Formats: sequence, C-alpha cells, structure tokens
Amino acid sequence: MRMKLVLSLVPAVLMAACGTYSAPPPMIQPLPAAPTSPVASQTLPPPITMPTDQMAAADAATGAGAAAAMPSAATATEVRKTDLIGGWTLASAGETCQLSMNLTTWTGGYRASTRGCASDELKSIGAWDLNGKEVLLKDASGAVVARLLASAPTRFSGQTDVSKRGVQFFRG
Repeated sequence: MRMKLVLSLVPAVLMAACGTYSAPPPMIQPLPAAPTSPVASQTLPPPITMPTDQMAAADAATGAGAAAAMPSAATATEVRKTDLIGGWTLASAGETCQLSMNLTTWTGGYRASTRGCASDELKSIGAWDLNGKEVLLKDASGAVVARLLASAPTRFSGQTDVSKRGVQFFRG
C-alpha cells in the first residue's frame, strides 16, 4: 500500500517541479551613444613623399610603383623556413591578394597557395622554397614564378621571373 502511495506521488512531485515559474530577466538599459564630449581634431602634417628621381629608381627596381627597393643578397635579412609559414599579403603591379605558405612537402619545395589574385602569374603559385636568403615562389610543376629577398623581418621584395614585375609579400 505504501508503495502505491509513493508511486502515485512521484508524477505529482515531478509535475510540480517542472511547473515552477521564474520571472524574465530585467531589461538591460542601452549605453549612451559615444562620444559624450566633442571630438578633438587637428590638421595632419603633409605626407612624406619620395623625390621623383628616387621614385623612378624604385619603379625600375621593383616595377610596383613607389615600393621599397629590392634588397641585395648581401643586405637581405636572414630567414628560416619557419619564419615563412602562415598567411601573407602578396602585391605586384597594383594587384593585392593573399599568399599562404606551409611546410607540407611539394614539388620543388613546400606547399603554397594564393587567393584573390587577378594575374595568371600570381595565381599559378603552388609551392615555395628557400635558397639561402632567397625565397623562391614556384608553380605546381616546380618552375620559379618569383624570387624575393627579405627587406625586413616581415617584408620580402623581388620580381617575377617571366614578366619581371616587382613583387612583395608582407605581414601587418
């Protein structure tokens, strides 16, 4: 008899527990629009410009407009394979796209890929390798597409092998 009573009370207790009501959380008031005080303004100094003769020399060296001049092998920064893995911005002749490099072994070096490139030359990059201080960007068959040297720890400058256009890849 006791067992029947306990068993008949279990559903009633469970239903009572499920039927508890809780009030909705209070409304959170929105923050006031910022800024609450006037914004300061000032005139910026004129941009730093490169003299025309230096700009022409940079154009001739890189083919990429007013880009940094290509470093020589003697002045290039030392680079290790692990410094190159990851994502980079790739730029050449006014075109900007993404370059990804990793350490997966591939034809003629390691796997690379580009995304958002317009030119067939940059689209063809499928591999990379390091030859001393020189970074070689290659196509899927292992033919060199571009040769670059480090002009800074996260900036590489050089030129493409076929069109001889200036090319850079950089981070940040």
